[in-house]
Amino acid sequence: MIFLRILGVLFLLLGASQPMAQSRQADKPAATGAAAPAVPAAVPAAVVPQPTSKRNFGFSALDSKPLMRLVPTDGPPSIGFGLRRDEKPVKAVFRIKNTFSPALIPEQSHIRVLLNQEVVGTVQMNRQTAGKQTSKEFELDPTLLREYNNLTLEFVGHYTNECEDPLHTNLWADIGKGSEVELTVQRVRIEDDLALLPEPFFDKQELIRLKLPYVFAAKPSHATLRAAGITASWFGKLAGWRNARFPAHLDSLPAGHAVVFATNAERPAFLATEPPFAGPALRIMANPSDGISKLLLVSGADADDLAVAARSLVLGNAALSGRQAEIRETGAAVRRKPYDAPNWVRVDRPMKFGELIDSPQQLQVYGHVPEPVRVSLRIPPDLFTWRSRGVPVDLKFRYTPPVRTIDSMLGMSINGELVQSVNLRSTGQGGESARVILPLLDGGLLGDSREMLIPAFKLGSRNQLQYAFSFSYHTAGNCRDTQIENIRAMIDSDSRIDFSGYPHYAEMPHLGYFSTAGYPFTKYADLSETVIVLPENVSATDIEVMLSLLGRMGESTGHPATYVQVTGPKDEAQFVNRDLLVIGPERQQAFLDKWRRLVPAVITGPQQKVMRPENSLSWFNNLLDDAVTDRRAAQKQKHLRGDGPLAAMLGFESPYTAGRSVVVVTSAEPGDAAQVLDTLNNDDIAKTLHGSVVLMHGGVVESIFAGKTYAVGELPIWTAIWFPLSDRPVLLAIMSVIAVLVFAFALWRSLRAVAARRLRESGE
Repeated sequence: MIFLRILGVLFLLLGASQPMAQSRQADKPAATGAAAPAVPAAVPAAVVPQPTSKRNFGFSALDSKPLMRLVPTDGPPSIGFGLRRDEKPVKAVFRIKNTFSPALIPEQSHIRVLLNQEVVGTVQMNRQTAGKQTSKEFELDPTLLREYNNLTLEFVGHYTNECEDPLHTNLWADIGKGSEVELTVQRVRIEDDLALLPEPFFDKQELIRLKLPYVFAAKPSHATLRAAGITASWFGKLAGWRNARFPAHLDSLPAGHAVVFATNAERPAFLATEPPFAGPALRIMANPSDGISKLLLVSGADADDLAVAARSLVLGNAALSGRQAEIRETGAAVRRKPYDAPNWVRVDRPMKFGELIDSPQQLQVYGHVPEPVRVSLRIPPDLFTWRSRGVPVDLKFRYTPPVRTIDSMLGMSINGELVQSVNLRSTGQGGESARVILPLLDGGLLGDSREMLIPAFKLGSRNQLQYAFSFSYHTAGNCRDTQIENIRAMIDSDSRIDFSGYPHYAEMPHLGYFSTAGYPFTKYADLSETVIVLPENVSATDIEVMLSLLGRMGESTGHPATYVQVTGPKDEAQFVNRDLLVIGPERQQAFLDKWRRLVPAVITGPQQKVMRPENSLSWFNNLLDDAVTDRRAAQKQKHLRGDGPLAAMLGFESPYTAGRSVVVVTSAEPGDAAQVLDTLNNDDIAKTLHGSVVLMHGGVVESIFAGKTYAVGELPIWTAIWFPLSDRPVLLAIMSVIAVLVFAFALWRSLRAVAARRLRESGE
C-alpha cells in the first residue's frame, strides 16, 4: 500500500511539471530577433496588454496669449476634457506654471485646484518665490474622471489684514503657458453594437481633429465612392469645428477604427472569404489588424445597395442595434430647399439666439469682467447687403444691477470689432435709447432690451457676435467696507436677429466662398445640384480629397450630402444644369481640354501659366473699370512648379450651363492635391482666399484674379442698374454728363418750340 501511494504522488508531480514549465517559458522574455510566441487561443484577447497614449489639454485663454491673469472677483478659468468610450484613464497629471503678486500675504494666498468641483490640491504662495514663475505637478485620481471633466482654478488672495479692497491691483496671480492636463489612456475593448454609433468612429468627447480611414477594394467604382461621400459628409457634420480628414486605403487595412465599403463585385482582400451580400446592410466587426479596434462595414449586393445603407445610416431611418442590421429602403429622402441648411441663419424670418446655440449656458456669464458671450452666425455667402443700413438685432439681456453705473457697460462686437456699447443701469428707469425696460426679475436680475444694427460690410460667411459685460464696483472710502456684488449676466435666448429681405447675388468665381462655406455647392444642403467629377483611374489621394471636402461641406451646412452625384469625365450628360467639383490631375480630366479657353490656369506640363483676367462686361467698361487694373497684374505672373509640390484650386463658369460654377482641385503631380486640404484646414488662411485661382507651393498660398467673371443670383431692377456702376466712377461721370446734355438738349428744344409758337401767335 505504501508503495502504491508513493507511485501516485510521483505521478501527480510529473503531471503538474509540464504546465509549470510552460508557464515559466511564457514568462521568459523572447530572444532578440526571435518571433514572439503566439497567444494561445484559450487565453482571452482582453488580457493582452494594450498600448497607452497621451493627450494634453490646456486653458483656451492661453492659446492666443502667454499669460492668463486670475483675480478674485472674476469667474474661475477651467480646462474641459473628455474620455472616449473605448479608453480608460491610466494616469492624469495637472501641470501648472504660476506667478503670485509680490504684495500678497503668503500664509493667506493660494490657488485651489478643483476637478469636477472636488478639491484635489492647492498651490500655496511662497515668500521666496513671490513675483517669480514656479511650476508644480498634481497627480489626479483617475477614478474621479468622468465622460466629460472640468479642472477649475480658484484664486484666493490677501494683501493686508485690515481695510482690504477685494479689487485692489495687488490681488492677482498669473497662469503661464504650458499649464495643462496630461492624460494617459489605455485602449479597451467595447462591444460590437450598432446602437453605439457614431462611436467609436467619432466620439464627441475627443477634442482633436477627426482622422477616420476609409477602406475600399483595389479599384472602387464611382457609385461606391458616392456612398462613401454621403457618410463622410455625415462624419464631417458630427466633427464640426474639429475638422475631419478621411485617408483612403485601397485593398489594405490600417490599424485603428475605420469604415469599409464592400459589394459582391468590389471588396477588400480581407473580406474575400465572406459570403455574398444579399442586400444593403451595416455591420460592426473587430479590426483584424489589431484585434481591438472596430470596423464599420457598409455592404450590399451592388453599389446601389451601398447608397441605401449610407442614407439610412446618416439620416437615422433604421433602428440600429446589435452586430449587424439589414437595411430596407423606406423611400427617398426629402430634398432640401435652397439656403435651408440647418447651420445657416434663416433668410425667410428672424431667428432667436436660442436657435443659434447648443445650450443656454453659452449665454450666461459670471464676474465683474467676464469672458464675452459668443454667438456664431453662418451666412449664405451670396446674401447681398449692398447699401443696407445694417442687420437689425432685437437684443434682450439680464444682469445684476450694479451699484455704480458710470463704468458698467455692455459692448457688442462682430468678429472682434466693436459695434456699439450701452450703459448698464441700476434701476428700471432707462433713457431714450432703451426701447423697453423690464422690471426686476427673479434672482435680483434686471431686464433690458435694445435695438442694434450690425454693419453689413463687416459680415462674412462665418461670423461671431460677442457681447462683453463689464461691471464696476463701489468703494465707500478708506477702511470702509467695499461692496462686491455677486455679479451675473446673460443674453436672453429670445433675442432676435433678422436676415430676411435680402436678395441673393454674387460675382463669381470667388474661391473664398468655397473655402469658408463650400459655396456654391452648399446652396442646397443635400448637394442635390452638385456633381463630383473624378478621374477614371482614381487614386487614394483623389478619394481622400473628395471625402474630406464633403466632410467640410457637411460641417458647413449641418446636413449630410444625401443627393450628391459622383461620376467620371466621360459622363458629360450629367454636367448640364449642375455645379461641378472636379478633383484630380488635369491631364486625367479629358473634358477640360475642350474648354481650355475657360480654365483660368494651367499647372501641368511644360506650359504652366495663368490666364489673362477678363471681365464679363464689354471692353469699354473694362477700360473704365478701376478694379481691372489689379486684375491685369495676374497676366504677368508666371508660376513654375520647380522642384517642390504644386497644388491649386481653380474656379470658372460651367461651359455646359450659364450661371453654373466649376471648381477644380488639382495638382501638378499625383499626390500633391492633399496640400489643398492642409490649406483649407487652416482657418486663418482659408478666410483670406479669393479670386479664381489659388496656388499652393512651397508653403506659400497665392490668390489670383484670372479668367472671365460672371454673376449668380438676381437683383431688384434699380439695384441691378446702380450696383454695376458703383465701382466705375469714370463711367458714372460720363453717363451723368451725357444725361445732363440730353436733358439740356431736350429743354432747349422745348423752349425753342415755345418761342416759335409765340412768334406765330404774335404774327397773326
